[in-house]
Amino acid sequence: MRGSVAGALAVLLLAAACSSPAEEDSSGGPIAGAPTLRGIVGTEESPNDFEISLLDEEGNPVTELPAGEYNIEVTDRTDIHNFHLSGGDGAVDEKTGPTEKVETTWGVTLEPGDYRYICDPHPSMNGTFTVS
Repeated sequence: MRGSVAGALAVLLLAAACSSPAEEDSSGGPIAGAPTLRGIVGTEESPNDFEISLLDEEGNPVTELPAGEYNIEVTDRTDIHNFHLSGGDGAVDEKTGPTEKVETTWGVTLEPGDYRYICDPHPSMNGTFTVS
């Protein structure tokens, strides 16, 4: 029995070593040259405020965008909220953890469709935008 388990393990390891590398997650790091949007949870003055926003490069709330590649620079200032971006018929589903303060950047491709950003623990904190 031990020999067959060891043999099966050897076959699995060999198959993994010979297979092609896995495709990268769609939420890779920043995309060079792509416009940057800012996702913000809380405020500088009061990190635990029940505020969430997605702003364009000029600091305006995002309501409509052309399809394409974007960097989403997320500033999650609190450990009671999170920033969750989803939409495009499931093409995008990125989020920070609700128990962590984090600054991160996601490189995403936004396809035409409707998108939503939300704080999962506090669903009244949300916004939407359309990509065409």
